[in-house]
This record gives sequence, structure tokens and C-alpha cells, in this order.
Amino acid sequence: MLIESMYCRTMTHSIPRPPRTPAADGWLTASEAIARLGVKEQTLYAYVSRGLVRRERVTGTRASRYSRADVERLAAKGRRIADGPGPEIVIDSAITLLEPAGHLYYRGWDVTRAAVEASYEDVAAWLWNVEPEDHWTASAEALAVARGVQAALPAHASLGDRVRVVAAAVGSCDPLRADRRPPSVAARARGLIATLVDALPSIGADGGSSVAARLWSRVSPMTPTPARVKALNAAMVLLADHELAASTLAVRVAASTWADPYLLVGAGLAAAGGPLHAGASEKVRALVREVAGGSSAEAVIGMLLQDGQPIPGFGHSVYQGVDPRATVLLEAVHKGRPPTALWRAANQVLEVVARHDGPHPNVDFALGVLAEANDMVAGAGEAIFVIARCAGWIAHGLEEYPHRLRYRIRAAYTGAPPTTV
Repeated sequence: MLIESMYCRTMTHSIPRPPRTPAADGWLTASEAIARLGVKEQTLYAYVSRGLVRRERVTGTRASRYSRADVERLAAKGRRIADGPGPEIVIDSAITLLEPAGHLYYRGWDVTRAAVEASYEDVAAWLWNVEPEDHWTASAEALAVARGVQAALPAHASLGDRVRVVAAAVGSCDPLRADRRPPSVAARARGLIATLVDALPSIGADGGSSVAARLWSRVSPMTPTPARVKALNAAMVLLADHELAASTLAVRVAASTWADPYLLVGAGLAAAGGPLHAGASEKVRALVREVAGGSSAEAVIGMLLQDGQPIPGFGHSVYQGVDPRATVLLEAVHKGRPPTALWRAANQVLEVVARHDGPHPNVDFALGVLAEANDMVAGAGEAIFVIARCAGWIAHGLEEYPHRLRYRIRAAYTGAPPTTV
């Protein structure tokens, strides 16, 4: 099957430090590029990962060289602007390495391995750079407040709306929320994530004490088998962070003002709330559901293209090839034994897009398949995404706290000229 063949191509990838090698005309060595830009080695790698500086291997060596034109363009501008449709901010960070070739690492840990080997709780502690803790519990006061604010919502309120109001409310229960020491922030993050999960209405059987097991009973009525809970845990690990996505940048801006951890998560939730970010998997569910219901995958995709719409769950603004998260999560879903018709429909969609040289599937496609295969409630994909991403948001907040108010982005005014009074 196509999904299985995708998984077989997944490989671990080391990050060697290239030796210094003379560069050809039009190219610079790493040391020359770093000196020209006046940045750290890690910052140069960040430029590469965001597509600002082209890099290629030197034939016959393990060294890399860097485009002189790209380096000079950045140096001449004196500011970090992408060649894309808008400004791009590059921030030194030791948290997540995202390589356009299709690799993702949390503090050097290959995420495709972490998703298979580790719990979400351990990965969160790794991102926060603290010792792992077994106690991920919500306080009685926080749960009471969380359930109280949800009681005021209409019955049809989405899981995303419930998560947002809970995050906004429970900070009031914590008189020490302004303590920005890493162990304190991590403790508050554990309590907040536990509250976001435990406060949601339960619709299924209790699957265990882990965060993934507790979340399962809030998003799916199906039996929480070990394989299914493991698939959800894998999704949460894969979604825990993804470098400077829009919501993470919002969190870092908030952290620069010394917003407390609850406000950091609130900022991330606000930025992630649109259908182009955390809610993208819902359109994937609709696509797969239509094909599983008997419609031709070619016809459904053809109608999308005819209307000028992108294919939900395909393509990525950074990855040049396969999103490694999609491969791992689809394999985890398959091990959870999804309904045959649904699995066949997902494969049909993948085959049609691949046959016509379309974009590669991304993690939103895999998350949509996970949700649809397990009869999850509407909006489950968004809830899983944002609860999982809380780990990354907190990690970036911790990294940003030492920098005070460093963001003051200027606007290029394009409005009407000022008038003389």
C-alpha cells in the first residue's frame, strides 16, 4: 500500500558538522558565510532551514557550501527578509531544527524516533529542558473553574472553543503564575495541559493515566486499545513543536512582554484557531469521508482543482519533499486497525495525488485520517493539535523570557498621504 511504502522510506538522519573546505566562485564556506553575516553557526543553519540561504554538498566531501548571492543579499539588506510574499523573522533557537529536505529534531532528538519511542510527557520535558515528571494533574480548583466556564457555552461549542475558554480562565487560580523560573513554568504547564484535557467532556471509556489516554476518551467513543492510544501519543509528539509556526511566533512576542504561561498558551491558541493552522485537518476528514462514501478520488480532487482550491492535507511551506510527521503518523494509525473503507479511501487520495506529481501529504492529512478512522468528534483534530503544541509554546516562551521587548517590527506605510492642516 502507498502509505506503507511511505513509511518504509523514512530514515534517521545525522547532523554532521562540515569541515572547512575552499568554496568555488559563487559559493562560501560555512566560516566565510558566518563571518560575512556576523551571526552564529546556528543562525546560519536557521537561514538555510527557512530557505533564506541555499546550501549544497561539496562533491566528494561531507562539507557544505553556501550561496554567496544569498548571503550578500542578507548582509546588504541588514535585516532578515525572505524572498517570499512577506517578511520573515529568523530567531536564534536551540529548540527545534526543521530541515526542508524532510527532517525534524527536538533539541537533536529525531522526532520520527521520538514519536515511536517516547511518551508525550517525556518529549515535553525534553523540550522544556527539565527533568521528566510523572505528575500531570489538574488541581481541583482549576477543574472547577474550567468546567464552570464551559457550562456557559452552548451545547454545540467546538472542542477548540472549549480549550480556548479554559486556558483563559484557569490562570486566575494560580497566584504564582508570574514565576518565570523554568521548573516553575514547567510545573504550571503540566497542570495547564492536564486541565485542558481533563476538563473536556468525556465521551468514551477510560484508557489509562497518560495524557494521550485521557485525551482519547474526550475525542473518540471507540475502545482505547493500546495501539490506538499509541497512535494518539505519536500524533501529540509529532505536533509538539514545529519551529516558528505562526502561533509560536505569537507566543514568543507575548513572552517578550513577560506574559505568564497561561497567557502564552492563550496567544498560541488565538493564532492557531483559524482553518489554515490547527483546524486544517477538518477539511481532510471531509475529503476522505467523501471518497469512503463511494465518490471517485479523481472526481473529488478534480472538483477542488477546478474551483482553484488546494488539496487539503497536501504541500508544505517549508518541506521540499515529504513531511516526515505524516509518514510516521499514518503508519501509527494503520497499526490501530482503522476501518477498511476509510483506509482504502485515504490510499486512493494519496495515489491520485502522487500519480499526477502533486504535492506530498503533510501532518494535517495524517491527523485527519487519524480522526476519521477513529470516529472522533468534530474538531478533534484541532483540539489534539493545540493541546499537543502547548509543549512547544511553553518551550519557546522559556527561551524568550530572557529577552525583554525585543520585537518592534516596523510597517511600510502604503496608505493615503498625510494632509496638511
